[in-house]
Amino acid sequence: MKGKPKTGKTILKQRRKRHSEAPTVNSNPKPRYYRSVPIPRSYFSSVFFCALNYIGIIAGITTLIVFFNTPSKLATDVFMGCVIFSGVTWFISFVKRRQTFCPLCKGTPLINSGALTHKNSFRIIPFNHGVSAVLSIIATHKFCCMYCGTSYDILKPASQLTPENKSDQPTSQP
Repeated sequence: MKGKPKTGKTILKQRRKRHSEAPTVNSNPKPRYYRSVPIPRSYFSSVFFCALNYIGIIAGITTLIVFFNTPSKLATDVFMGCVIFSGVTWFISFVKRRQTFCPLCKGTPLINSGALTHKNSFRIIPFNHGVSAVLSIIATHKFCCMYCGTSYDILKPASQLTPENKSDQPTSQP
């Protein structure tokens, strides 16, 4: 055994040193390659219900602010309607996001499961990876899977025949 045994502090110092020597994110930018999604229908439905949920939350916060400024029965009823609407759309969007899978790793990229995320995954800082993927799909129709780090474009046509578009192709008969 050479030298003295490594303690926890020396291991942490070595890790910090390696981390500080690592290149920054923008030091060598590479263009991202976006894969196509074979069947984007599940992504569209789950993102639609997530967007409805976000709209319900924003409406509820707005109604709560109005209620504190001018308390009225109408503001109370609208706020309770927004809370019920947000609860229902949250449940539907949760179920839809659990049914949406990554074509490559078969993970659920629109909802966090607590698993370790990939180093190339994208995240908007105040949100988690699942909410960041949903917001990215709403804004750009692109997202990055948090488990395998692969970037996808929802609108890009599939390069291979999938069960959904096989029937669209004409068959040649001899």
